[in-house]
Amino acid sequence: MQASITAKGLDFIADDGGLGAILGVVTVRLHGDTLRELLISRVESSDEDDTVKQKVVAKLKDIPGEALGALVTKALDASLASLPAVATWMLALLAK
Repeated sequence: MQASITAKGLDFIADDGGLGAILGVVTVRLHGDTLRELLISRVESSDEDDTVKQKVVAKLKDIPGEALGALVTKALDASLASLPAVATWMLALLAK
């Protein structure tokens, strides 16, 4: 027995947005400069002492792109790991 794909199957996997459009897939790419600007903006708007902010901003400006990507990945992992605690906190807050 030989397998073959139907016209509907070809349409489903076509590169015209078929499968991606059906599943609602969205790809977001942030360039290193954009990540750097976002992080610097967050640091500058924090409540930290100005000298601390200046040191962190200087480090962010000097960090290579690959290291910046690793930093953002670790930050995302840490924030995702705390999501269950945030959900519990929100439910407790809403129950009041």
